[in-house]
Amino acid sequence: MEKEYYIVVNDNREGPFSLAQLAERGIEPSTLVWTAGLADWTRADAIPELSTLLQNQTAAYNEESAFGAYARPEEPVQGHYQSGNPYGSSYQTNGFQRHNIPAPSTNWKTLSIVATVCGFLFSCIGGIIGIFAIVQANKAENAMRYGDDFTASNSWSTCKTLCIISFVLTALGLVFNIIYILGLAKLSLDLI
Repeated sequence: MEKEYYIVVNDNREGPFSLAQLAERGIEPSTLVWTAGLADWTRADAIPELSTLLQNQTAAYNEESAFGAYARPEEPVQGHYQSGNPYGSSYQTNGFQRHNIPAPSTNWKTLSIVATVCGFLFSCIGGIIGIFAIVQANKAENAMRYGDDFTASNSWSTCKTLCIISFVLTALGLVFNIIYILGLAKLSLDLI
């Protein structure tokens, strides 16, 4: 069975294509390609079996002008990270559909660590919930790293909720401790 390739064209996944069909389509070195055995979308020029195909297309392209690709100022020079995201606005990686869900503007991981420390100082329950918030923050970061935006978004939301709960319990613990200390101080003054 002939190997099948998928490509990204205008932010859309197309395929499967055979090697001959890719040659007909005229893929470029910067075209993102995925085939069985690749862990992620990869530039066509980084896939060994596509190098001959790309060399033939580059030679034909350069023969059109004495200056090759530089003779076409009307065509933008496309860099791998031109838009900050080499895959466009929506792409698929590691089997997960990416939709460019941005990382949260608030650093919930740092806040979950602060909530845990403060929680253990004033309320053990707040500290324990803070630990669960840290776990969710790590889960979200790992999901983002591996391209699972859905899980990342859900984990950030859960982390945010757990941080807020931890801070509320910490504040309640602080208030309880203050009332307790004031009560002890009043009792000791009454005994004197």
